[in-house]
Amino acid sequence: MQVLDALEQGVVALDRERKVTYTNRWIEDLLGLEPGALIGTSGSRLFPGADARWLKGAAREPREFKLEAEGRETTLKAEAMSLRDEDGEVMGSVILAEAISETEDGEFQKKIDRLVSLGELSAYVAHEIRNPLTGIRTTVQFVGSKFKPRDPRREDLDDVIKELDRIEQIITGLLMFARPPAARPQPCDLHQVLEKTLAMLELQLIDAQVSIDREWADDLPLVYADPDLTQQVFLNLCLNALQAMPEGGALRVATVVRRYRTRRSMVDISFTDTGVGIPRDLIEKIFDPFFTTRSTGTGLGLPISVQIVREVGGVITAKNNAGGGATFRVSFPVPAEPPGRPEE
Repeated sequence: MQVLDALEQGVVALDRERKVTYTNRWIEDLLGLEPGALIGTSGSRLFPGADARWLKGAAREPREFKLEAEGRETTLKAEAMSLRDEDGEVMGSVILAEAISETEDGEFQKKIDRLVSLGELSAYVAHEIRNPLTGIRTTVQFVGSKFKPRDPRREDLDDVIKELDRIEQIITGLLMFARPPAARPQPCDLHQVLEKTLAMLELQLIDAQVSIDREWADDLPLVYADPDLTQQVFLNLCLNALQAMPEGGALRVATVVRRYRTRRSMVDISFTDTGVGIPRDLIEKIFDPFFTTRSTGTGLGLPISVQIVREVGGVITAKNNAGGGATFRVSFPVPAEPPGRPEE
């Protein structure tokens, strides 16, 4: 069995009743499960939509299956083969599976290329708008200074200034997305960053009538990340959670370590709210640049956060909770060698 565990593909054995009798380490690690966790489960549960004929190995054509793995959807290409005893009787089947790379069909890479081009265009547009915008703002302020303090026209000009400030905020977001600040990864205590973030939001949480539930893992390992940029990510996710709970609610912030035998472990930080959740038809779009459901949003907060986390080998995922609300999870790889403690 050690030979099968060393394979860089999944091996699953089924009995006559199409129940799992063996899985190698590759498939267990892919799904983030403990050894033997799949034993006794139905083959159709592991390979959703597979019919009995295919599971028995009677249909040899390869098929693709979408599985939830590490908080994201992974596509497996699998092929089933019958297992027969000495008399030729079918005693079960063996399924070989491999993960299909996101770039295999070129669509993922095309999307990245589009985002790069979009970022370059955003930077150009932002710079072109910012210069005349500064001139307009200066002119409006100068004109306003000529009016008496109680002149009603001053209020109109104040509204203009507010809209100009909103445009400036959008431009800042565009530049942040197009040219994010260079990260300075260093040994980072994520609990420390989380506490600073929640302290910044204390008054907003009270005003929004949102309670905080901390679930910190013991001895959380340090990761390599930029503390300031990581705080920006956590702040953005907390603010999104607050906006999803206009009537108040609870925000649970939890940390945990997911450990794997054959791959590097991950530190997970999850933000779980009791809000309105993410509409099913929009959940795949929330990380797209400029996509927002809020009239005053820029649709850049989550894409910028994704870029920041990706710079250090991490990932951000989102899902709706069965009992309502949504959970955003930020995952950081645990360094192979424990880094030294960060300086206070």
